[in-house]
Amino acid sequence: MKLFVAACLMALAVAVPLDSRVEDQDELEMHEMWAPTYQEVQEKAGLGASRATTLSRSGQVLDQMFWKDIAQDILRTKLADPVYDHQARNAVLFIGDGMSIPTLAAARKRKGLQHGADVPEHTMLSWETFPYLGLSKTYNCDRWTADSASTATAYLTGAKGNFLTVGVDCSVLIWNCDAVNEASSPKSILRYGVEAGKWVGLVSTARITHASPAATFGHTAYRTWESDADFAAMEWMTGPVKDSCKNVMKDLSTQFVEREGIDINVAFGGGWGKFTPKEVEGGARLDGRDLIQEWKDKQESLGRSHAYISTKAELNSFDAASADYVLGLFSRSHMQYRAFQTADDVNLTEMVKKALEILRRGPNGFVMFVEGAKIDHGHHYGNAYTAIDETVELEEVVQYVMDNTDETDTLIVVSSDHSHTFSINGYPERGLDMFGPASFLAGGMQKGGPPPKLPYPIMQYANGPGGSEDWSEFEAKRARLADMSPEAEWRDPHYKQVAGIYLPKETHGGEDVGIFARGPGAHLLRGSLEENVIHHVINYALCQGDYATICDKK
Repeated sequence: MKLFVAACLMALAVAVPLDSRVEDQDELEMHEMWAPTYQEVQEKAGLGASRATTLSRSGQVLDQMFWKDIAQDILRTKLADPVYDHQARNAVLFIGDGMSIPTLAAARKRKGLQHGADVPEHTMLSWETFPYLGLSKTYNCDRWTADSASTATAYLTGAKGNFLTVGVDCSVLIWNCDAVNEASSPKSILRYGVEAGKWVGLVSTARITHASPAATFGHTAYRTWESDADFAAMEWMTGPVKDSCKNVMKDLSTQFVEREGIDINVAFGGGWGKFTPKEVEGGARLDGRDLIQEWKDKQESLGRSHAYISTKAELNSFDAASADYVLGLFSRSHMQYRAFQTADDVNLTEMVKKALEILRRGPNGFVMFVEGAKIDHGHHYGNAYTAIDETVELEEVVQYVMDNTDETDTLIVVSSDHSHTFSINGYPERGLDMFGPASFLAGGMQKGGPPPKLPYPIMQYANGPGGSEDWSEFEAKRARLADMSPEAEWRDPHYKQVAGIYLPKETHGGEDVGIFARGPGAHLLRGSLEENVIHHVINYALCQGDYATICDKK
């Protein structure tokens, strides 16, 4: 009987899953399988025995006093957080397109490394110093995971919309132009700013008629209809396009010139190809219209001082006091990634600096929307390097605006429209190259099972062009992560990170994104919020719009 019980107990022990065993025993087994000593693991990680107890770049021991001092500094800062419960004169909304929480974490470390921070992960992005933080729920009316057009509709107009629609509420389904009318087209914070007598501006590293900036002025049942040529180009998907789309609703570049866009004081970004006829090299329009010239003519007819600029030299030499309405289109389509720009390319920093110079002349204050669009583009192409670098540029621009505005009268909000499938994974030592492999170097520090046979990256995507439909090719790409030479492919800024599922373009994610705020009304942007609340808080603080404002309290 005793032998039977013992046999049963042994069988039960064998049947217990690995992850339910005593964790310390598992860790010990993994170390024995992978490396005989912790020192060897450290050396594989490039940290060496001397770094075994000091993870500070300067060699400082990160003991309990180090962390307690940091926590006390944070506590003192939080206790002093200001609440400005009065009207804002100005507001700036920054959107890092696709700037997910993991993207923030990666950009924080990247910034710290670039600035030689003692503990790079402890670095603060400019907006992380803001006193108020919330989470934005990014779903739209018909999709759990949204696109940039429907999310822009939410945070810019205060009403959620349907997938791939811009500046219209949920009563408008994709391609249903007959439903686009004044009742279904909520106004943006820029339009309300115009009506309140403020100067308004938009700056984007995408085409200004693209999904996010388009929601500042446009209303359409399909975000892709940026020029009249797009009606024909997309018929393979939409089918024959109704006259109500072409002649009543109209394409977004036409809307910019004929409707709300004409009242925007500053519009900087890319996309001149959508405004010019195909007869001009790089132009796209089929109707022969030159909408840039039409914009100039209309500003002239309204008696406004105005200017059109299209080069870096023109932007940098432009006298901010010389015109009240300025249109700057600096590339045919989207603008170039900062990492790959030439001396002639215009960057986000230059656009925002000049836009701020112009808008600060507004006698009643200003409202500005700024989009770091290329974060999203980098992620879609499975390229973490550019996505992270564009995030670092955005944080530098935010810092500039912080330094050149008054916190007591200017509300600054920094958020994102949606997340991506980008993640930071494994158990990598903090000293490893963030773009390189995790498990191959971290060695025996795995949990939950034996180390993998092939290395995998610290940063990767759930799907995207970095994957492969050929399993041997996929394994070969992982195997090449073991290459630690200066010429290793994963060190190339163009490298597409490993993705679990192959797709030509990586998709968005459905998680919440952060909201960071400072200035008048910032305290209202805390907690878990619907994305469209951002619009309402900005209007509330500026005393503009159709709903309750801070001025109602007087």
